[in-house]
Amino acid sequence: MQRRMWKYGLSIARYNAIWRAQGFRCALCGDSAEACDMGIPHEAKSIWQIDHDHTCCGPLRSRGCCVRGILCKPCNLQRLPVYERWPAELRDSPRFNDYLNNPPAHRSESEVIKGRDNRYLPTSWSFIMDRKYAEELAAKDAGDRHGSP
Repeated sequence: MQRRMWKYGLSIARYNAIWRAQGFRCALCGDSAEACDMGIPHEAKSIWQIDHDHTCCGPLRSRGCCVRGILCKPCNLQRLPVYERWPAELRDSPRFNDYLNNPPAHRSESEVIKGRDNRYLPTSWSFIMDRKYAEELAAKDAGDRHGSP
């Protein structure tokens, strides 16, 4: 993971900030299916991939400016590349268009929060607990909007 972050010009804090701003989910499909490993480094490769604009810095290394978000492997390797190859007049998906025109990594909510985003690695126990806390808040917020106690 650290090699991938280095390749795309991201610090751990910046990666965490983008991931937090996305709600700890794929920015396109909303998947959050990676199993909790209690902070133990993954035995299998992570399904999460750093997406970037290939026209910005070139294919070998990014300066971080072209990072758009964090996607699951199917969205990054199959869904988004196919969509980007379509002619502009056929690109009618609001979800994909919003992602491409206003990527999570470029939004104000993905700015690094010092003392929070730089405290831990994405696979650490603290990060997993922060993710659970964010999911509980989101569920509570959704319940409040629908009149649930």
